[in-house]
Amino acid sequence: MRRLLLCCLVALATCQNLRYELALNPRKTYEYKYEGGVNFGLGIPNLAEAGMRISCKVKISGISDQTFSLQVSELAFQEFNGFPGKNDFNASPKLSQRIAAQLIKPFMFDYTSGHISAIHASPEVSDTVVNIVRGILGFFQVTVKTTQRIYELVEVGIHGKCQSNYATEENVETHDLTITQVVDLNGCSEKAAIYRGMATAVVDEVAKQRGESIISAVRYVYTVKPTAEGGLITRAHGLEQQHFSPFNVKGGSFKMEAMKEMVLLGVSDTGRAVLYGPMESKGNLVYKFVNVEANVPIMMQNLENPVPKAIELVKHLAEVNKYEIDSARTEDTIKLYQLLRVVPYEGLEAMWKEFAGNEEYRRWFLDMIVEVSDARILKFMESRFQAGDISAVEAVETLLLSINHLQPIPELVEMAKMFLDMPFSKSNIYLWHTVVLTYGSLVYKHCAYYTPCPINAVQPLLDMALGSLRSGSEADMIIALKALGNAGHPGSIKTIMRFLPGVAATPVDLPPRVLSAAVQSMRLIAARDPHSVQEITLSLFLQKNLPTEPRMLALTVLFEAKPSMGLVSTVTIHLQDEKDLNVISFAYSYMKSLARSSTPNNHFLSTACSVAVKILAPKFGRLSYHYSKAWRMDWFNDDFLMGTAAEVFMLKSATNIFPTELIMKGKYYFIGRILQLLELGIRAEGIKELFGNNIPNFKGDLSFSDFKALFNLLQNWDVLPSDKPVLSAYVRASGQEVFFTDINKEFIRSIISAVSPSAGKESPLWAAVENLQRGISWHKTKPFLIFEVRYFQATTLGLPLEISKYYETVNGITVNAKAAVNPPPTERLGQLFNSEITLESDGFIGFTKDLWVFYGINTQLFQCGSEFKSKMPLALPWKISAKINVREKKFELDFAPWKKEFEVFSVRSNVYAVTRNIEEPALAKMTPIMPNAVNSHKANQVLTPNTWNPRGKMCAESDIYGVGVCVESQFRREYYHEEYPLYYFLGETYVGVKVDRAQAIKAVDKIHFEVNAGPSRHPMSASQLLETLRRISKDAAQSSGSASSERGSHNGYHNYGWDSTPESVFSIKGLAMSGNSKPEGYDAAMYCTPEENIQNVQLIVSEVGEDTNWKMCINVIADAHAETKAHIRWGAECQSYEMSMRGATAHLPGSKPTLKAKVHWTRIPETMAEIGRRIESYVPGMAFLLGFSQQHERNAKQEVSASVVAASADSVDVKIKFPEYTVYRHAIPVPLPPASFLDFQHDRNTTMDTFGRA
Repeated sequence: MRRLLLCCLVALATCQNLRYELALNPRKTYEYKYEGGVNFGLGIPNLAEAGMRISCKVKISGISDQTFSLQVSELAFQEFNGFPGKNDFNASPKLSQRIAAQLIKPFMFDYTSGHISAIHASPEVSDTVVNIVRGILGFFQVTVKTTQRIYELVEVGIHGKCQSNYATEENVETHDLTITQVVDLNGCSEKAAIYRGMATAVVDEVAKQRGESIISAVRYVYTVKPTAEGGLITRAHGLEQQHFSPFNVKGGSFKMEAMKEMVLLGVSDTGRAVLYGPMESKGNLVYKFVNVEANVPIMMQNLENPVPKAIELVKHLAEVNKYEIDSARTEDTIKLYQLLRVVPYEGLEAMWKEFAGNEEYRRWFLDMIVEVSDARILKFMESRFQAGDISAVEAVETLLLSINHLQPIPELVEMAKMFLDMPFSKSNIYLWHTVVLTYGSLVYKHCAYYTPCPINAVQPLLDMALGSLRSGSEADMIIALKALGNAGHPGSIKTIMRFLPGVAATPVDLPPRVLSAAVQSMRLIAARDPHSVQEITLSLFLQKNLPTEPRMLALTVLFEAKPSMGLVSTVTIHLQDEKDLNVISFAYSYMKSLARSSTPNNHFLSTACSVAVKILAPKFGRLSYHYSKAWRMDWFNDDFLMGTAAEVFMLKSATNIFPTELIMKGKYYFIGRILQLLELGIRAEGIKELFGNNIPNFKGDLSFSDFKALFNLLQNWDVLPSDKPVLSAYVRASGQEVFFTDINKEFIRSIISAVSPSAGKESPLWAAVENLQRGISWHKTKPFLIFEVRYFQATTLGLPLEISKYYETVNGITVNAKAAVNPPPTERLGQLFNSEITLESDGFIGFTKDLWVFYGINTQLFQCGSEFKSKMPLALPWKISAKINVREKKFELDFAPWKKEFEVFSVRSNVYAVTRNIEEPALAKMTPIMPNAVNSHKANQVLTPNTWNPRGKMCAESDIYGVGVCVESQFRREYYHEEYPLYYFLGETYVGVKVDRAQAIKAVDKIHFEVNAGPSRHPMSASQLLETLRRISKDAAQSSGSASSERGSHNGYHNYGWDSTPESVFSIKGLAMSGNSKPEGYDAAMYCTPEENIQNVQLIVSEVGEDTNWKMCINVIADAHAETKAHIRWGAECQSYEMSMRGATAHLPGSKPTLKAKVHWTRIPETMAEIGRRIESYVPGMAFLLGFSQQHERNAKQEVSASVVAASADSVDVKIKFPEYTVYRHAIPVPLPPASFLDFQHDRNTTMDTFGRA
C-alpha cells in the first residue's frame, strides 16, 4: 500500500512539473521531417493546375540557453504541371542540389517562450533561401495559454503583424494539447505585402466594401506534448488558402492552397557543438522581400553575364522589327527589360558606346533602358546631360519614362533633384517642362508610400513657385504650379494659397491663366487633405468678383474632395442668388451629372447632388448650351468590380462667344482603385482678342453663314496679341501632367509662311519636296511598357505570392517614298499647283500589344502558378503608286493585288498552368488550363454540359477585284454558374481579320482608283442623264396611283431645272485592270443642276464591265423652303428596287415649328426587309427605356415617318410612326439658343400640305 501511495505521489509531482509553454532544451537535438507544397488552379476537375513541393529533414540543436542552430538535409524539390489524378509531381534534381547547397549551411535563431526573435545565416545565403527557413521556423512561433481555451492575440509571424485566434483542447489520455491557430490575413496591421506600379491609382474604400479581389486565411494545428522543460511540438500542420480574381471573388476565383507539415522524428542529446563560420543578421521571422525588379514573373532566363546578352538582344530586336513588327518576337522586349535591370552602371555606359553610332540600335537602347528603375538610370541620364550627347527629343522621351518608372524611394528622390539645376535641362523649353513635371510626379509617388511625406521632397518646387511669384514671370508661375499639382503634396497648400485672391495673406492680382493653374494644382491634394482643399475651393467659388473660369475650376476640385451634404447645401444656397449664368449653368449641370453617378466613390456625393438638383431644377433646369456646361457619364459593375467614367467641362465667360477652356478626362475603376486614364485640356483665352464680344454676321445657329463669318474673322489673325498665348494645351496621363504647350502669334505666322504658295526655297516644305524627289526612307519603332503592376504577399511556406499585370506594346511605322514632279517648282511652292506629281510608296504601320496576368509563386529560383496571356497585333502594309494633278483636280491611286493572305488584326489569349526553374529555363512548361477539345473539328458542338466551343468564319469577297476579307473566331470555355464572370476569360480565344486573294472573274494586274473633280469624262452624256432621271421621276409619279399627284410631281421636277445643263461635281472610279481587257469595277459620278434657290444633285453609280447593267441612281433636291427630297433606285438599269426620303421644316401661322421626315420604299431586297423587321421589333423596348410611349395603330405600309415639334424654347415633342405602331414622347428637354427659336418662328413660313406626296 505504501508503494502504491508513493507511486501516486511521484506521478502527481511529475504531472505538476510538466509545462505546455513551448521551449527547446539547449542540450538536446530535435529532428523533424518537413514537407511543404503549394498548388494553383481553379479547384475544378479536369482543369490544369501548377504547383511545387519541397521536402527535407530538419535538425535543431542548442548552442546556448536561447540560441539554437537549424540544419537541413535530404532536400528534394518537385514540380507539378498538369491535371490532378492524371499527372504526377516531377523531381528537379538540379534545382534540389542548388537549394540544398545553401540550406546545408547552419542557421542560427533566438528562441524564447515560443517566439523567434532573430535569425542569422552565412553572408552567401540568399534571402530567398532564408525565407524558406522562415517558413520552417514559423511552426515554432506559437503562443500557448493554459488558462484560456479560446483567446485572441496580435502577434508577429511570417505574414507580418496580424491577429491570431487560438483554440486549445487537451487529450485526457495522453495529455497532449491540440492547438488550433487561425490567422486572418486581411486584417493585418503591418502586413508582409508590397505594391509596385500602383502609386497613381487612388484607393477607393467604398468600392472595397462591395467586394474584394483577394481573400486569404491561414490555419495551423499543433500537437504539443508537455515536458518538464516545456511544450514540445510533435506534429504540426499548416494550411493557407487564398482566393483571387481580377474581378470580385464572389464571382469565381483562382485558388492557391499552400500546405506544410512537420513531424517529430526523435530527440537526442547533443553530441558535439555545431560548427559554423561567419554569420550575419537576416532579420526576424517576418518575411523579407528580395529585390523584385529583376524577378519578372512571366519568364525565366539565366541572368549571369548580362551585358553581351543584352547587346545581342537589342541588335536582334532592331533587326527583326526594322521594316515591320515581328509579332512573334515582341515578348523578347520583356527579356531585355529583365537583363537591363541586372546590368551594372558600367555595363550601361559600355552599351551606350556600342550603340550610340547606330541610329536604330541607339533608339532601341534608349527606349528600353527606361525600365532600369534605380540609381543606375539616374547616373546614366546625368552623364548624357553633362556630355550633351543626346538630342533634346531623346532626352524628353527617355527622362519622361525613366523618372515615371523610377522607384520612389527617398534616396532616388533626393538624387533626381540634380536635373532641376543642370544647364542642359534648360537648353530646350519642352525638356525643361519635362524635367520639372516629372520631378513633381516622382514626389507624388514617393508620398504614396511614405506617410507623412517629408517636406524636403517638394521643397525645390516650393522655392521655384515662390521665386516666380517674386519675379512676376507668368511662364515660371505656371510651370511651378503645374509641377506642384503633379506632386500633390499637402505641405504645398500654403504656397499655393499665395497665388489665390481672397485666401492669400496678401492681396494678389494675377492673370486668369495663372489662377486656373493654381486652382488645378490642388486636384491631387484633394484626396490627401480634403478638408483644407474644401475650405479653399469653396471660398474661391463664392467670390463673385473672381473671373468665371477659376470659380468653375474651383468647383470641380471641391467635388474631387468629396464634400459633405452640408457643403453641397452651401453651394446650392449661394447658387440661388448667383448672377453669373455661366457659373450657374456649369454648377447645375455638373451636380446633375453627379446625381446620376453609379461609381462607388460618388455614392454619398451623388445623394447630396440629387437633393441639390431638385432644389435648383425649377429655376435653372433649362439653361441653354450657350452657357458653360459639365457632362459626366459613368458605369460600374459590382460583379466585375470595374467601371469607367468620362467627364467633359466646357468653360465660358460672359465676354466670350466661344469656350475659353475645354477639358476632357477619363477614369478607370478596378478592384478598389481609381486610375485617371487620360486628360486633355485646351485653353483659348488669347483668341478672345480676335473674336471680341461679338462676331459680325454671326447668329449662333451654326449655319453656313456662321462658318463664313468665322472664316472672314480668322483672316484677321494678325491682330492677335504678341505677349500672350493664342492657344494652350496640356495632356495628363494617370493624373500626372506630362506635356503642355503654348501656341503664340509668332508660331502661327511661321506655319502660314511655311505653307504659303508664295513661299520659296527658304520654306521647310520646299526642302521636304526636294527630299521626296530624291527618295526618302523613314522608320520609327517604339517599344513601351504601358504598365507593370505587381503585388507581393508572403505565404506560410516562406515563398512570395505574386499577382502581376504586364502590358507591353511595340509600335512601328516604315515609309519609303519617291516622287517625280513635272514640271518641278523653280521659285515658289505655288508652282506645284500646275505640276503633275507621281508618287511611289511602300511601307508599314502597326503595333503588337502583349498582356500578361500572373498569379503564383515567383522567386529567382523557380516559378509556378496560373498565367493569362494575350497578344493583339495590327498590321497595315502598303505598296502604292499615286498621281496627283491639282490643276486638273485629279487624283489616281494604283496598288497591286494581294498575292498571299495576311492578318490585319487579331486577338489571341489563353490561360495556362506554368512552371519554370532557373536550372532548366528551356524546359519551362505551359499547359492550357483547359484540355484540348474532344472532336474539336466539329464546330459549334456542345462537348460536355459545361463546355462551349464555337467557331466561326465570315467572309466578304469581290470577284471583280480578286480580294476577300474574312473574320475568323474560335472560343473555348468551361463555364460554371458559381464562377461568373471569371469563366468569360478562361480558355482559348481567337478573333482575327484577314485579307486574302479571292477567285476573280479575270486575272487582276492592278487595282485602280481615280477621283476627278474637274470637267466630266463620264461616259454618259448629259442628255442621257437627263432622260434617265426624268424617266425615274415619271415612274415614281405613276406608281403613286394618282393622276393629280403625277402632274404635280412632274411639273415640280420640271420647275427644278430639268432643262438646265448638269455640271459635273466629281467622279470616282474603282477598277480592276486586267491587261488589254476591258476594266471591271464601279464608276460613280455626281452632277449638279444649277437653279436659283434650288440645290439639285444627281449621283449615278454604275458597274463597269462586260454584260453588266447594274446601276444606282440617286436624285436629291433641296429647295429654299427648307424641304429636301431624295429618290433612290438601283438594280438593272436602276429599275429593280426603289425607295425615297423626304424631310422638311415648317411653321404655319398659329402653330409650332416642326421638322418632319419620311422614308418610303416600293421595292427593296429581302435582306434589307429582314433588317427592317428586326429593327421594328427592337424599337419598342428601346423606346420604353428612353421614356417613350407606344400606341398600336396601323399606319401607312412600307413607310416610316417622324415629326419633331418645338413645344417650347427648350423642349420638343417627338412622334415616330411605323407600319404597325407609333411611339411618342412629349416635352423632351433639348436646350436651344433662345435666339434660334425666335428666328425659326419669324423666318420659316412653309406650308406642309403636300408633305409626303410622291
